[in-house]
Parts: sequence; structure tokens; C-alpha cells
Amino acid sequence: MQKSDKPQIPLGLGCALAENTSALKYFSELSSEKQRQIIDRTCEMTSRAELRSFVRNMSGLGNMF
Repeated sequence: MQKSDKPQIPLGLGCALAENTSALKYFSELSSEKQRQIIDRTCEMTSRAELRSFVRNMSGLGNMF
């Protein structure tokens, strides 16, 4: 079994992405490095509302990642 280059998605982020198909599509098309940057940023979030807001606005953050 080979290890994937794609980073593991935390449960909270995965759930938030599952609720927002456009953000999920955007995230899935990113490079592994950019996905890792998003994952690292969301790990610092302290509330579900903050995470959902971030995911809702994710595709508009393309130039940040």
C-alpha cells in the first residue's frame, strides 16, 4: 500500500467541505502544498462557525494560497 501525497483532512474541515460543494471542488483541485496550508490554517480555528465561514469564502481566497 502506497502512502498518498495528499494531506489528511481533519474531520471538522471535511464536514464543512461536504456541506459546501463549490468549496469542496475548489479544495480538491489545489496542490497538496496548498491543501496543507489551508488545513494548517483551519486547525487554528476555535469554533465551528469560524470554520464554516472560512470554507464558505474559501474560493475567494485563492490568491492567499
